[in-house]
Amino acid sequence: MANKMTMNVTAQTEGITVKANAGKHEFMIDEGKHMGGQDSGPNPLQSVLGSLAACENVTARMVAREIGFDLQDISFNISGEFDPSGFMGKADVQPYFETVTIEADITTSESDERLKELQEKVEARCPIYTMMKAAGVNMVDTWNVAQPA
Repeated sequence: MANKMTMNVTAQTEGITVKANAGKHEFMIDEGKHMGGQDSGPNPLQSVLGSLAACENVTARMVAREIGFDLQDISFNISGEFDPSGFMGKADVQPYFETVTIEADITTSESDERLKELQEKVEARCPIYTMMKAAGVNMVDTWNVAQPA
């Protein structure tokens, strides 16, 4: 029988603002003032995109160790597109991202073929990526060897 892990976050609210606690860490999720928030942190959808970047980073570094991949650095530019009318109650529009675009720049001495192998393994194993894909989000991914500055 596999060992399972349980993740837990507690959250206190003040209007739209959420102060979340995960173990010894505290973070804010909010909305801008135009939505009635205090603008004290990223909004929930921005938080999801940040979590996706963090999850892909952790997964990439773990996979790189496993396959002996020279992963020196990785950076992301991630954007999500959604139609807010679904959030506002329009029944035939999904209220979450329709498309998420991921641009990953990897600093490495590895070949394009090895980079593709790393990307495929990360996309198959990253919990947040696979959850979004299972929800039917169109995931558009471009992984490139970073160009020297």
